[in-house]
Amino acid sequence: MELIKQLAALAGLQDSYVHAQGHTEVIDLDKQQTILLAMGFDLSSEQTIQQQIDQLTEQPWLEVIPPVTVCEYGQPVQVRLQQLQHAAVSDWQWQITTEDLQVFSGKISVNASDIAAKQQTRQGVVLAANLSIDVSLELGYHQLEFSSGVHTYQQQLIVTPQRCFQLHDKAVLHKTFGPAIQLYAVKSARNWGIGDFADLQQMVATLAVQGVDFIGLNPLHALYPELPQDCSPYSPNSRLWLNTEYVALEMTEEYSFCLEAQRLFDSADFQQRLQQARSCSDVDYVSVAALKKQISVLLFQQFKQQHLQQDTVRAKQFQRFVQDSGDSLRQLAIHQVLQGQLFEQDWSMAAWQNFPTELRDPSSQAVADFAHQHQDAIDRLLYLQWQAQQQLADVKRACQKHGMAIGLYCDVAVGASRSSAESWGAPEDFLMNLSVGAPADIMAPKGQNWGLLAYNPRTLRQKAYKPFIDLIQANMRYAGALRLDHVMALLRLWCCPIGTDATAGAYIRFPAADLFAILALESQRNSCVVIGEDLGTVPVEISHLMAQYQVLSYRVFMLEQKAGSYDHAAQTYPELALATVTTHDMPTLVGYWQQHDLALRHQLDLFPNAQVADSLHQLRADEKQLMSQRLQLTEGDFASLIHKSHLFAAQQPAKLLAFQLEDLLLMETPVNIPGTSTEYPNWQRKLVKNIDEILADTSVKQLIDAIRQARH
Repeated sequence: MELIKQLAALAGLQDSYVHAQGHTEVIDLDKQQTILLAMGFDLSSEQTIQQQIDQLTEQPWLEVIPPVTVCEYGQPVQVRLQQLQHAAVSDWQWQITTEDLQVFSGKISVNASDIAAKQQTRQGVVLAANLSIDVSLELGYHQLEFSSGVHTYQQQLIVTPQRCFQLHDKAVLHKTFGPAIQLYAVKSARNWGIGDFADLQQMVATLAVQGVDFIGLNPLHALYPELPQDCSPYSPNSRLWLNTEYVALEMTEEYSFCLEAQRLFDSADFQQRLQQARSCSDVDYVSVAALKKQISVLLFQQFKQQHLQQDTVRAKQFQRFVQDSGDSLRQLAIHQVLQGQLFEQDWSMAAWQNFPTELRDPSSQAVADFAHQHQDAIDRLLYLQWQAQQQLADVKRACQKHGMAIGLYCDVAVGASRSSAESWGAPEDFLMNLSVGAPADIMAPKGQNWGLLAYNPRTLRQKAYKPFIDLIQANMRYAGALRLDHVMALLRLWCCPIGTDATAGAYIRFPAADLFAILALESQRNSCVVIGEDLGTVPVEISHLMAQYQVLSYRVFMLEQKAGSYDHAAQTYPELALATVTTHDMPTLVGYWQQHDLALRHQLDLFPNAQVADSLHQLRADEKQLMSQRLQLTEGDFASLIHKSHLFAAQQPAKLLAFQLEDLLLMETPVNIPGTSTEYPNWQRKLVKNIDEILADTSVKQLIDAIRQARH
């Protein structure tokens, strides 16, 4: 038992945590064992457990220099040098190559006074020296080489700022606001049954005139074009690339030249199917994907004939995009085609873990042969990704042109799907046999298992945090603000063995200080405000790190129905926060007031027992009574409920305020019910009106104007 506890601690597995209700929960030893097995540890005997304890204890001491050092700008560059005492070298040469290829070099000697620690290992005594290099480095990613004359060691040196970017850094001093939109849910007379980047661009001018400074979006991550029913934006195929179903195909350059695509689009059959897709109250992802695939095949053939075969300037631009995008994009496109082909043969092959053995490794000859045989299909997806990037870049430029202080407020999912192209391309980056979720709280009394992958913290460090850096860079590319879903993931993640529910989980720790520092670096470089979604079970360390790095907190009016939240509203919705009335994971305000969410939870059996259900019903009654008193509401007057709750939130000090269009339209049904997958049609419900009608609606315009006045 004691050995299991030691191994768990060394593996970063926490044996207890503070529950959302304030009491300490201890993780049973059998659960710890199951999670350790899922992490790849051998628990077959005490001897093997002890060997792994010894290995984990000694491994950090046997690194001559660590693979990465994160240091703050303006502080001395500190390097930890570790040597076996019997082979220690005193004189070393160092060289730093900055990211802009500037080179610094020098010599350094290790003196007895530099020795900071000693550790006995099976290879002998290790001496650890903390050495300071006298060099001033700019922010960024630099390479350090340490050479003894016989051996050379390398390290990534990351120099970071003290905090994230803030709007006042570019002289934006007013409090900002904007809508939070599920892009797929947007209806318009021209889109194909799913909101797209053309819809998004057409919103910008109208909203900017009304004083809006940002448009909030659901994650735009790449999904599964050959399995369109897998539609959750929070269960992505790749968080590094975009969902190409958002491409407005008729807005591409190829469409204007492709007579075949135009004839197909204008045909009676296609138009009938298109109207059916538009008229659905929920997004019909399968129909939309079929329509878009038909046209995109023709558009790519047009591009191939007109440009690739003629080696035009436009062809070269595409080829440069593919080359610059690296392995992750090509692997995504191959995975999407391969998954679709295999899924047609056997539905279980939606997961790459069930692919034929020779196709599970993207670097295998079998995958290379498949890619060669299906080059057109793969290139079509690369072409669509190129178009997606261009159209979203156009939206960003439109936001800037119309004077939005922030522009696009994007969202990054906490993890990728287990069967994703992300994990297929680099399974070593993830804890493949664990699934991310959350312990029980008021929003999900049974806890949550999201079926997502967590990074492997050991691999993350060995790769000098490159997977995390790539993730943040990709998602800040077009964003003026970025929301990190479940920001606690930078410190710890609730992980459950595959096939179990959330009650079988425990927390695994991550190098939060380094990850927050890197986040600040990318935030400053991209002039991008960072919001951390800190709902649920929030440890004190996260709150401290968010405050230190000025990551905005996420404050939800619907979750703050306590007397103190009204009496001390400035503390509840502080300046360093984004305030919102409700979120995509909660009922709409009208649905909340009518308790539709509680009725749905009964219907879907989401309450662990009758006592929890009764307590939540009583809590709702108390919350409604408090809201009625404080906002002076009249029962049944939903327009007044929406107006007064939004104005209350708008008047608070929080730098950002987001509102849901669903609330302004008095919609009742939620977009997502946490803790469900197939039980409820999550991520499908559309807005009830076309977007141009919504933004021209007098009541909507009046409320937006009232919010603007309250914010300014």
